[in-house]
Amino acid sequence: MVPSGVGRAVTSRVDDEDRLRIEWPEPDDGEIVLRHAETGEERSGTDLTGLAAGMWTVSKHGAPIATDDPGFSLDGMVAYAARPRDREIRAFRTPAGTLALMVREVRPYVEVTRVDPGDGTIEVEGVLAYGEPPVGPVRLVAAARKGPETDGGAAFSGRRFTGILRIGPMVAGQTRRRVFWDLFVQVGEVRLALAARLDDVPGKKEKVRFPAQHVDRVRVRPYFTDTDALAVACTVEEGEGE
Repeated sequence: MVPSGVGRAVTSRVDDEDRLRIEWPEPDDGEIVLRHAETGEERSGTDLTGLAAGMWTVSKHGAPIATDDPGFSLDGMVAYAARPRDREIRAFRTPAGTLALMVREVRPYVEVTRVDPGDGTIEVEGVLAYGEPPVGPVRLVAAARKGPETDGGAAFSGRRFTGILRIGPMVAGQTRRRVFWDLFVQVGEVRLALAARLDDVPGKKEKVRFPAQHVDRVRVRPYFTDTDALAVACTVEEGEGE
């Protein structure tokens, strides 16, 4: 429950310049105070540059700021991730209905926007997050856990990524009942993860189910891991009576 007398923000977002933008129902010149939930460190103002990783509470006039704003939109996060950065700052509404910030370290990766399994291939589209537009040869790589690798054609157009894998090489000679392949974008010597994280929806492994393809008795299905990274499971299906 939000304490009485606390100012309620109409909107509360972090902009591309890492500044906290709060819209109030009426003008209010009070000072914004940020406090690290773990260390107790305090900062004043809306410039969030250099904040330590972790959660920060946000207060004004000595009381937490209430908000009905979830703190972000997907379009806003895509625009935010278009800038190279090593820390991500998100505003969010706590279960108590107050404004807080989460700061976490990030590395460049490819945000998955489309996965299309079919016709013996897996096509992937995405957009580069938190990094400079890559320069150099690009491949879409599938790496079996404790096993071989295979790759397919890929390209960047600015920050936009497209790639395609043939599933035949992934199942060729499979002897284990189940083999998991992690997918990456290889640019020169740099390997970028493929994941879907900007929408802030956790647990995609249980919520998103892609169509399966079959090569003989092997079922091939892309999926999201526990960390929302893109991977492929190749499973030998047992026949009746086996």
